[in-house]
Amino acid sequence: MKIHFRSNDVEGQLWQQRTADRLRQAMGRLHGLVARIKVGLDDINGPAGGVDKRCSVEVHVLGSSPVAVSATARSWQDSVESAAFRIRQRVVQQLHQATWVEHQRGALVPVRAR
Repeated sequence: MKIHFRSNDVEGQLWQQRTADRLRQAMGRLHGLVARIKVGLDDINGPAGGVDKRCSVEVHVLGSSPVAVSATARSWQDSVESAAFRIRQRVVQQLHQATWVEHQRGALVPVRAR
């Protein structure tokens, strides 16, 4: 699982490692199904302040279409936490719509249609 990171804010760039760690934790056992994650941390209205820290996450799941979420909050931590929680929910929801089974080693693998 590769994580591609971008930010338009110097402070947001300092959150790169923490954001990557939080997304790895959020994906948990699903990490084997994720080809890559694109993350963007943007300060929407710069130094003006307010609820303007946005974390955008796009997950490319193997054999499926990408899943994307965005969360905006007053702090980088809150936006990252919210986006990580929501992206896991969306990926799990997408996987439940497809047919998947648990493989012997604990990894999820797709079941072929008969």
